[in-house]
Amino acid sequence: MFVNLNGKMVSKSEAKVSIFDHGFLYGDSIYETVRTYGGKPFLLDLHLARLQESAQGIYLELPISPEQFKLELNRTLEAAQYLESYIRIIVTRGEGDIGYNPNLCGSPSFIILVNQLVPAPAELYERGVSVSLVSVRRNLASAINPAVKSGNLLNQVLAWMEAARHKDYEALMLNYKGELAECTMSNIFVVKNRRLSTPALDCGILPGITRKLVLEIAQLNGLEAKESSLSPQDLLEADEAFLTVTSREIIPVVRCDHHVIGSGVPGAATKFLHAKYKQKVEELMNSSLYPIAEMKS
Repeated sequence: MFVNLNGKMVSKSEAKVSIFDHGFLYGDSIYETVRTYGGKPFLLDLHLARLQESAQGIYLELPISPEQFKLELNRTLEAAQYLESYIRIIVTRGEGDIGYNPNLCGSPSFIILVNQLVPAPAELYERGVSVSLVSVRRNLASAINPAVKSGNLLNQVLAWMEAARHKDYEALMLNYKGELAECTMSNIFVVKNRRLSTPALDCGILPGITRKLVLEIAQLNGLEAKESSLSPQDLLEADEAFLTVTSREIIPVVRCDHHVIGSGVPGAATKFLHAKYKQKVEELMNSSLYPIAEMKS
């Protein structure tokens, strides 16, 4: 792993922030995760735009501009020299006295972590995964807004632990209305009669960037796709289901708890969309206009 701490390259053992940083004390921080294709960050402009939106959501001023973030990220990637990388960009409120007042802090800190991206095992896509419909509800938007990619992740941690006890790959959370929301690290899609559905943003979810791209790909290829409220029964009665996540793209879901989804194997629509997703990635990364050719936010 390579670490860029406020513009300085440091070793993993030297990568330290103060115990008085409000990101450590209170989870007062935001982050983004990005992956590379061909060594280049994918849809970085969209990730940085979402980082800015998260900053606004917690009244935090980013310490450097998007262009500076790009420069620092590229410096860290060049130092790492991995074939492919998994990147985490973190911005904390900064060091300050104990207390909730953000004015107690000095300047925000930024951290860029670059780790080698390990390809997912082939069986993940060939056989699919199981998700657990957990008892932990997704945060209310009026409490800690899921649209803010916050470092305050206890909601997801508790949900993930519950799924792990059942030996499931992911935890699927409901919102306060009992509707499907999202998983701890991914968005959920269901397919019924070749029609795609995914929870709408107002269901209380993160506006996933892979989710956004999959919706666009579906529409470009003549598949009906909608954002709406979905019940657990919609998932259980689906022909297919899948997860979308930056690092692993599209992951088929074949079981929810003890219930088999569809035929119990990755479905045709899921495989079709994943193939089209890979084509879209190649098209964007090879475009002479990239990153201008990124999806419009």
